[in-house]
Amino acid sequence: MKASVLHGIDDLRYEDVEIPTIGNDDVLVKVKACGICGSDVPRVLKTGTYHFPTIPGHEFGGQIVKIGKNVDSKWLNRNVAVIPLIPCHECNQCEIGNFQLCANYDYLGSRNDGGFAEYCRVPKDNLVLVPDGVDFECAAMLEPITVAQHVASNIGIDYGDDVAIYGLGAIGIFIAQWAKAMGANHVFAIDLDSKKVAIAKKIGLTDAICSKEVDPKKIIFEKTNKQGVDSVFEASGSEFVFNEAISLLKHNGKLGLVGRPIKPLQIQVDTFEKILRRQITIKGTWAFEMKNTPHNAWDISLEALRDGKIVAKPIISSRLPLSKVYDGIRIMADHTEFFYKILVEPELDE
Repeated sequence: MKASVLHGIDDLRYEDVEIPTIGNDDVLVKVKACGICGSDVPRVLKTGTYHFPTIPGHEFGGQIVKIGKNVDSKWLNRNVAVIPLIPCHECNQCEIGNFQLCANYDYLGSRNDGGFAEYCRVPKDNLVLVPDGVDFECAAMLEPITVAQHVASNIGIDYGDDVAIYGLGAIGIFIAQWAKAMGANHVFAIDLDSKKVAIAKKIGLTDAICSKEVDPKKIIFEKTNKQGVDSVFEASGSEFVFNEAISLLKHNGKLGLVGRPIKPLQIQVDTFEKILRRQITIKGTWAFEMKNTPHNAWDISLEALRDGKIVAKPIISSRLPLSKVYDGIRIMADHTEFFYKILVEPELDE
């Protein structure tokens, strides 16, 4: 099969490799679409994966073409989205169901081979059945949608809340959509990129703000009668945004940290004072909920996608063949052209 294989830092090769051998508890997924995540960029260009060679890519969907002996035959030929996290099921956090906090996890696309390939071996417990009405491109974006669902539910949004989201990457715009779906009043979706803001408005986020053109703080206080917001989601990793976010929050407000900074952040003295005096709650969130229960976060996300409460298609900016994964990585690293979500679709090489 063909795959984009990372042999070392900044050494991604499109080449022939063996089709994966599956175990008794695995399936073989024919990859139909795989998103390039923002985390794939430093993984390929700067930090590498946990070992080489590795096939990156962790946001993908496809069709099951082969099953292991312990896998129910109903899965054969079914369309699926893939949960990339493989928990150990033995550590303290796994024992209480916090699989995203597993101490000894594996991960498709960084610790195990992932979705930038024609086929991928996937454990049977990491499958999400995709119903009619949800195509492979949407299935590939179910992972960031579920990450955003985890963020929104973990921080908590009540009906009628006013909410701000800084940073409209894929996670940020999905958080904004979840906030709206959960009944928030004003959803201030903020980004420097006017094109992303225009897309946000097009999908119904009418309070979206381009911070390069206007002052978000001024607009937010005008629209909330000078009260500020109940929660802010920081999805940019910016020092400036962190400090501004605190100034926007009401008493007992909540700040959800999502974005990963690329350099040290400094908290201003007056920001720290506001955190204390307003009794601000600051909470980090990681990955996604992965409980082995009916109607879990992945099911909730899939239903929202199917029912149109969350839309994914408008943020697809380009579709690349498997042979052009590196080109997509470079577009995202160098910002040589506008991008939102770049999808890799192996069949485009055929």
